[in-house]
Amino acid sequence: MSRPCFRLAALFALVELGGCRSDPDKPLGPADSYILFAAVAGKSDGALPVARRLNIRDEAVQPLPQLLESSFAFEMLRTSYLAKQFVREASADGQPFTAAARRNAAEPTCLVLGLEPNKPYGRGLALPQTFSGVQERPLLPWIGLPADPSADKALVQTLAGRLATYVAHLVGTAGALSDADAPSPALVGGYRIAMEVIAREWRVGTGPAGVIQVEEGSTAQREIFANVRENRYVLGQDGTSLRDAHELLEDPGVAATVIYRMVQSRALAGRVAPDAFYAPFAGGRFPPGVSPAAVLGTFRNFQAKLLGTWATAVLRGHSPRDVIDLVDLYCAAFPTERFEAVRIFVVTTFGATIKAGGVSTKPKDATRTLADLNGLTGEVVAGKRSLREALAAGAADAGAEMGKPSSHGR
Repeated sequence: MSRPCFRLAALFALVELGGCRSDPDKPLGPADSYILFAAVAGKSDGALPVARRLNIRDEAVQPLPQLLESSFAFEMLRTSYLAKQFVREASADGQPFTAAARRNAAEPTCLVLGLEPNKPYGRGLALPQTFSGVQERPLLPWIGLPADPSADKALVQTLAGRLATYVAHLVGTAGALSDADAPSPALVGGYRIAMEVIAREWRVGTGPAGVIQVEEGSTAQREIFANVRENRYVLGQDGTSLRDAHELLEDPGVAATVIYRMVQSRALAGRVAPDAFYAPFAGGRFPPGVSPAAVLGTFRNFQAKLLGTWATAVLRGHSPRDVIDLVDLYCAAFPTERFEAVRIFVVTTFGATIKAGGVSTKPKDATRTLADLNGLTGEVVAGKRSLREALAAGAADAGAEMGKPSSHGR
């Protein structure tokens, strides 16, 4: 009597472990889920890396599942779900994301142990089948991780950084994940660094306060944490003078500091967007009268706003070049948050992209500096200046200098 039940349970176990042959044209699983794989030696006939599916209950894959169900890795995993959902269901001016983009966003988030690509994420896996051969999935996106995750003393940061890089590429290519349309390296790096810093300071452990992981990770990781928290990326080697405005926009560390401060701002993260914005995320998932922002929480509410704005701009053909473009796009999408977003950028950069040379960074000038920054913020919000004013003026001055007659041969 019990034998059929045993056979049925065994069949379910095979399905869970990816053992049964599946339709290669269908997603491997729900988009709002993750799958762990382990690299297998060799490649398929189509030169794809081979990976077998892992059981998340296996002790050998711990502590990954534990971290992905708690800690900051939980937040970043669900941020990847949000980004994919937006690509699948949102549109801009009536234009949805491409079929290829929606297909990419329909796959679960795939993590492969022991396979780390040269690129920020991989494309294509060959999956062993139970009875014969392998199934090739040449377009499947995946994220590589070390073979032994337990050896990484800052695994939460590593997970957060890898997931953040994938998410930034997903939204920065409008879901296409195309090398030809790669997003700004400064923005991708900035978003990744910002998420790693938040991962590091995310409180863990028991009790109402928990502890910040200040001693975790490598020396380089700790230095990045300190540089963002103390806003060192805007300063020159002497630690006091402001860097050139163009350098600021090309540095992922500066973008990271701006994004980090935006995430931490209650005035941005806690502000509810118009109902229409949440339509791709809501779609019958929430009871009437329940705000999606309240369900998402402040962190993922901001993530939804930032990443949705970024992806929409790319879909419209206006991919942001740098963090100023990203801030401008955010302000245009959420005008009631404009003052705070502009203020964060102006304060972080000491006004260097607005006024030639910016304002003083010296502690002894703090009172005057604050007044100057408040004034610059007000002028930008009022439309009297732009966030690129100093850059435009610098370019004009350089052009005028080049146009002067040469003193040689006089």
